[in-house]
Amino acid sequence: MFVDSINTLLLAALVLAFTHFVVPLAYYCYLKARWFNRPWNIKRDPGYRPRVTVVIPTYNEARVIEAKLGDVAKQDYPKELLEVIVVDSASDDGTAEKVEDWARRNRDVKLILLKELVRRGKGFALNSVLRYATGDIVVITDADSTWSSPSTLSNAVSWFSDSSIGAVTCLKLPADKGFTGVEQGYREFYNIVRLAESKKHSTLVFHGELAAFRRSLLEGVGGFPPNIGADDSHTATRIALTGYRAIAVDSAWCVESVPRRGYHMWRIRREQHLIKHFAATIRCLRRVPRELNKTLIEETFPTSSTRVY
Repeated sequence: MFVDSINTLLLAALVLAFTHFVVPLAYYCYLKARWFNRPWNIKRDPGYRPRVTVVIPTYNEARVIEAKLGDVAKQDYPKELLEVIVVDSASDDGTAEKVEDWARRNRDVKLILLKELVRRGKGFALNSVLRYATGDIVVITDADSTWSSPSTLSNAVSWFSDSSIGAVTCLKLPADKGFTGVEQGYREFYNIVRLAESKKHSTLVFHGELAAFRRSLLEGVGGFPPNIGADDSHTATRIALTGYRAIAVDSAWCVESVPRRGYHMWRIRREQHLIKHFAATIRCLRRVPRELNKTLIEETFPTSSTRVY
């Protein structure tokens, strides 16, 4: 009986190791060999400049919000085609006051501050913005992130010049290597996965540092989910399920803030959000476009069991 229990545990451990390491590694090798070095099958106009709304959701971001607004303001995107909306979810650290002060000192930037009296979550906050946004493209960005160059926004938005593109996200660089350098190696691995999936058709994992959506499609799928933490990824996936492409591009890089304290809990929260995203996506397997079918299967089942993004 004891030997049977040991054998069962060993088998379970082998299955877990296979799912956690072997399946993602095999998928990575397939993508890198088959798709990573292929040219984009996209007709992109680098000079494409539609109206853009940049949305910054905040909750107690007083420490970083002015730097983030400055990050957006230094972009080379035409100011007459750009608006910035900060939606603040009942911060109690002076975030809203910091935004108002910055707006008074930077009147060349069209900035709207929306104040929520009650914090209801990021999804609710983002959906409230859609009533005010005037841009053809809606770009969501985290307050504690940094765009790597003044052309980051222009580069990301230009991909929408191809009518097949419904959503665009960045590739990421960690601001800090994270716990013993794990985050840097992990991010290099998954940047290749995101880019290769995009060249194939679409990636199902988007990044809060820069997640851009065609507003008509965003409204068509009902906006952002209020109860899934990975709201950017789930919204992009829903757009991809309609036949449009949701891509991560190598012309737009962002710097991700990596916490030095609580690093492991930060990664666990990320995992939980993505598990909810893919668990909700599984229900859509019967209506997945053919080009997206394999990506959805490969991403969903390892993630649902063990993987952290």
